[in-house]
Amino acid sequence: MNTLPERIQIVLGETGVDQVELARIAEVSKGAVNQWLSGAIKSLKHEYAVRIEKRFGYRVDWLIMGEGEPKATDAEHRNELDSTSSSMRRRIPVEGMAQLGNDGFWAEIDSSVGGGYLELPSRNKAYGLRCKGDSMQPRIRDGEFVVIEPEHAVEPGDEVLIRATDGRVMIKIYLYSRDGRKHFMSVNDDHVPIAFADEEIELLHYVAAIVKDSMWRPE
Repeated sequence: MNTLPERIQIVLGETGVDQVELARIAEVSKGAVNQWLSGAIKSLKHEYAVRIEKRFGYRVDWLIMGEGEPKATDAEHRNELDSTSSSMRRRIPVEGMAQLGNDGFWAEIDSSVGGGYLELPSRNKAYGLRCKGDSMQPRIRDGEFVVIEPEHAVEPGDEVLIRATDGRVMIKIYLYSRDGRKHFMSVNDDHVPIAFADEEIELLHYVAAIVKDSMWRPE
């Protein structure tokens, strides 16, 4: 699996477009493309990957996760645009709503308001959470979903879901582990870095994607 900067550089090199044109195609700012290339952002949002796929034919799962071949054949590409026929897309159950609280924490995950699914490229046992509130903007907006892959290995630089033993739940960027403590930075620059002792972390799961409400399918 290569990194997002490497994948974006491949797209730029093979297509011959510059950063400004890629930003226009993905419908993002040039600054966002710079962040993709610098590694400041570790994964593409699904809707950006879909726009790049539609223009150039690069697979959504390769753009987001670096899995599989970069491009499909013409026949495969047509099948992948039909989510009902793509073997890489799975029904990811939405297991609840995450209420975004102060300081970048999730005040609550309410499993009673789950239901439906997200149909996206993902590994087995992935699950989704719908986010409510604005404390994690601009990275996570009110009404968007996060896709969590509990079996995916977590490495420095990854966005992760953390549940601490004191009940706090949050999404952070995993920086490094040292002397029995794991260090994280916030997805929102307004919040300071944070560290936890290993025994203070109840759950540490990989965040695979952040997706729009339009990708949600009710039961």
